[in-house]
Amino acid sequence: MGQFIKAVCNCGYQSKELKFGAGMADFENSRMVPAISMMTAEIVELDILAKSPNPQLVPYTDPRLHDQNCTCTPLQAFDTLLPTEGNYCPGCHKFRLRFESLGLYD
Repeated sequence: MGQFIKAVCNCGYQSKELKFGAGMADFENSRMVPAISMMTAEIVELDILAKSPNPQLVPYTDPRLHDQNCTCTPLQAFDTLLPTEGNYCPGCHKFRLRFESLGLYD
């Protein structure tokens, strides 16, 4: 089961609603995670199981986008972990972005 999430920062930055994980129809071939576009500095969805992922997108599962001192509880989709706090914000360029769960999808 996947989750609808949103990225939010105290600086005012907010992403659109994003998918994290996968639904019942596509869980074997798809795994959606939030990613930052190196071209636009926008947070978008990325399928990390795609055959040819976009090299301009860096997933928020990458440790470079997360404050390693943060001890938050991550969101989990199968074996994919997404830190809920201490993430890089494209708005203020600090590690203050958090991911909030909005609900589930199947």
